Amino acid sequence: MNFDFDAPALGKLLAVGTIGLFGLTALTACDDETDAAQDAPASAEAADADTDEAAADGTGHESPLPAGSTVEVGDWSLALASIELDATEAIMGANQFNEAPADGFQQALLTIEGTYNGTETGALWLDVALGVWADGAFYDSTGCTNVVDGGLMDAPDVSAGGTASGAACVEIPADADTYVVYFEDFLSFDAERRFVAID
Repeated sequence: MNFDFDAPALGKLLAVGTIGLFGLTALTACDDETDAAQDAPASAEAADADTDEAAADGTGHESPLPAGSTVEVGDWSLALASIELDATEAIMGANQFNEAPADGFQQALLTIEGTYNGTETGALWLDVALGVWADGAFYDSTGCTNVVDGGLMDAPDVSAGGTASGAACVEIPADADTYVVYFEDFLSFDAERRFVAID
């Protein structure tokens, strides 16, 4: 079968074909953009989740692990069992020789639980230091010598896999905006602190 086209008809046919090709290309591009737009929120949410996880690594006061987290410090796996930011009255009542906090300060009571992962003997009071970061400053439990009920020094020594718990007093500013608990290896001079948020 032969088709005879004159020049004008052939020109129209080519023009229609070109327009159709451009239309198909435009539709394909729109589909690609729609797919990309649909994928974008999921990708953004995943990126935000990765950023949040990276930020909360416990290595700094600005990136503490969530409250209740367990941290590895030296040969211990440690967790904050409880904290009372202003336990001054209870601490003062625990021993008649306990000293009141300085003006503008209060005494916090921290109770920690730990599992010893070493191979010898672990002593919670000797192996672990803890404290509170408050508005840019570190307040260590060694700065408060008051006697507290169930203190760290009363915790028994344990062997591998053993658990122990104890409480400590930390004197902190009474009007700080932010408080974060930290743990560190007491016997190491270059150990990093591990930070955990407070509810």
